[in-house]
Amino acid sequence: MKENYTYPVLIEELEDNVILTFPSFDYMVTETGEDKDFIKAAQDVIALQVIDAEDEGRELPACYNGDIEIQDGQKLIYVNVWMPYHRTITKTVYVRKNITIPAWIDELAKESGINFSETLTEALKQKLFAAG
Repeated sequence: MKENYTYPVLIEELEDNVILTFPSFDYMVTETGEDKDFIKAAQDVIALQVIDAEDEGRELPACYNGDIEIQDGQKLIYVNVWMPYHRTITKTVYVRKNITIPAWIDELAKESGINFSETLTEALKQKLFAAG
């Protein structure tokens, strides 16, 4: 598995959105709002294509080496995708943590059938996203 992929993207900025075309992926097209980060949107699309190909054991296209036809109003850019980041946000990776809690809470939680990992994860998400 490679960590970095770079592919060409055709950008067409319209009045209220941005059209992204991916020549290496059979001219696949997506769009994003004008106020959105279209580079990040392009990275997300490419990352999903890479992850799908890896999961299915398919060969990825090489960076487009042919002539790319640029239409009026389009710009050609090359977008790099660092896959370790995208792999962690598309697949949940769990890590083991040891915690210390009062014995009486441990007993009550066990009697109530509470899943410690699930409860801790929910509490951390609430605390992290409420602070954000």
